[in-house]
Amino acid sequence: MKVFATQLQGVFNKVLEEEEAVEDGSRLLAQGPGGTGTLWISGTASMEGNAITLASHPDAPAGTKVLQNIGPTFPDSNDRVLVLAEKGESLTTIVTDLKQKEVPVVVIAPYAEEDGEVELEPTDVWLHTHVRGGIVPDEDGNRMGSPSALCTLFAGQLLFLNMREMLEELD
Repeated sequence: MKVFATQLQGVFNKVLEEEEAVEDGSRLLAQGPGGTGTLWISGTASMEGNAITLASHPDAPAGTKVLQNIGPTFPDSNDRVLVLAEKGESLTTIVTDLKQKEVPVVVIAPYAEEDGEVELEPTDVWLHTHVRGGIVPDEDGNRMGSPSALCTLFAGQLLFLNMREMLEELD
């Protein structure tokens, strides 16, 4: 268990190195609840639980909601969407639908934007968690203990803490 904790700390440190993406993502997301919009959180299939956890988190801006389906009237261009992704799960549908509605997006994913098979708008933000599968080696040399969900929650929490500071400055 010490190996997992030590390796997890290393992965968290890589997320912390994404300081510019955290700042830019926080600023972009804060524009929704700081204005007339809503912060929506959506996840690919394996990240739906994380989306629910973050949307109901005590540090989430008031009125944050889980986005399960894009409707005809929501979200709109006043809103902001945080999309949580896992490797091997497509973002194409949700990002394309949001782009058509001119909704700004922040993506948290364990892979680089170039590997995401989607093209974001220049104002959108990609937060790379750098997770590459399991972090604990077993006796056969295989790796287990994937920290992807934990790193996504950690990155989401970083965004919320930065957003909170920004929104307090507006008040």
